[in-house]
Amino acid sequence: MTDVTHRMEAEDLADAREMVQMILRDWEWLTWNELLADNVVLSLRLGAAGMNQAGSFGAVGGNVQVTGRDEAKRLLHDIYGDLRSGLSVTTEIVSGYDAALLGTFVPRPMNENAEALFLPVVLYMAFGEDGKIEQMTIALADLNPLIEAVRAAARGSAAEAG
Repeated sequence: MTDVTHRMEAEDLADAREMVQMILRDWEWLTWNELLADNVVLSLRLGAAGMNQAGSFGAVGGNVQVTGRDEAKRLLHDIYGDLRSGLSVTTEIVSGYDAALLGTFVPRPMNENAEALFLPVVLYMAFGEDGKIEQMTIALADLNPLIEAVRAAARGSAAEAG
């Protein structure tokens, strides 16, 4: 590839990232019809922990996938109130047309004496060139494998250095 090609690709990715960041910034003012592509694929990956601990959010089911804007809107309608009230986004990663929001989901306790749960959550969205979401995944994350991998890498680095 030539320098001109690399520069053009970098500019295209920067433009895409800027578009996605603008959509995320204006999220509350956009309708699902404006956000979702006609053929959007929406996946919920709540797993057993999500079903048992997430209250009405988990009542939707452990792992669900729907295709099409109307089906996605129905599923989002069922969970969006809980998601919006219980989600705290701590990290936003945008690369080109892809965005990942990382944070914590705190479901409303099923009874007033229950201890609050803090569940790591990831929202992934793949946008099309038209700025509409073509793929969306909402997943409760199991951080244990990541933590173990980091620990193992740190132990390996310490062993090599020692």
